[in-house]
Amino acid sequence: MSTTLGEYLQYAGQLLSGFRAAGEKQIAAERAQDIAPYAGAPASLRVLDLGNGSLRPQYTLLQAAGCAVYGIDWVNRPRRNFFKTAYAIARALYRWKLGVPLRDPVPRLICGDVARLPFAAESFDLITSVAAFEHFLDVPAVVSEVARVLKPGGLIYARIHLFACPSGGHNVKITEIPLRRLPAGVDAWDHLRRRRLPIDVPLNEWRKEQYLVEFRKRFEILKDYCAMREGEQLLTPEIESELAPYNRDELTCGAYVIVARKPVAKPA
Repeated sequence: MSTTLGEYLQYAGQLLSGFRAAGEKQIAAERAQDIAPYAGAPASLRVLDLGNGSLRPQYTLLQAAGCAVYGIDWVNRPRRNFFKTAYAIARALYRWKLGVPLRDPVPRLICGDVARLPFAAESFDLITSVAAFEHFLDVPAVVSEVARVLKPGGLIYARIHLFACPSGGHNVKITEIPLRRLPAGVDAWDHLRRRRLPIDVPLNEWRKEQYLVEFRKRFEILKDYCAMREGEQLLTPEIESELAPYNRDELTCGAYVIVARKPVAKPA
C-alpha cells in the first residue's frame, strides 16, 4: 500500500507539532539510561550511528549531547532532486523541534555500506542503530563489522523494528507509532499471512531470536527488551492460531532493543 497524500500531510503536521521530535527524544533518553552503567560521559564518546536515515534525528541528538558522532547510510550520497529538498526541509523542522542549531555544525556523514564499514578497527566507543537493522540484508556481516570497529568494552545499542509486529512490513501506515488502526480493507499482519500488500523496502524478515543468536556470537548481551508494543487489540484468537509459529510477544513487539558489549581480551 503506497503512502497517501493525507498521510504525508499528517506526518508533516507531526513534525510541526513536535510529536515526532518528542518520540525521538524519548528513544535517546532510553538509550542514555541503558548505556549509562557501562559508558563514560557523552562528550567522551566516539559514536557511529548505523543507518542514520534521511532525517537523522538520532545522529542529531547524539551530536547535541556532545558526542563525536559519525553517520553512515547510502542516503548520505549528495544529490539534488525534489525528494532531497523535501528531506532537507523536514530535517530543519526536526532540528527546530529538537532544539538544536538548524545547521549541522560538524557534519560527519558518510555514504557507505554498513556491511563494509570504512573505519579502522577499534574506532568507536558506541555504535547505535534505530529502526535500521531490519533493513540490513546481511545481518551477520553487519554484526561482524560492528564488532571489528568497536573498541574492546565498547557498546552497541540496536533498536529494531521487528518484522513480526503489525507494522513490520513497512507498508500499512507511517503516521501512527505505535500502530493502533489499520487502513480500510487491510488485514492485520497481512505481511505474515496472505501478503496482499506489496512490500516496497528491503527487509530481512529476521525474528527476535535470530538477532539474539547472531549478537551472542560476538558480544556479551547486557540487556534486551521490548521498548514499544503495538497491535494487542488487533490480535484475535483466530489470528493468533493462524500465526502459531510466532508467539504473542514477538507479534506485538514493535521495537526490540539489544544492548551488548564487545568483550575485553583477557591478558595472556
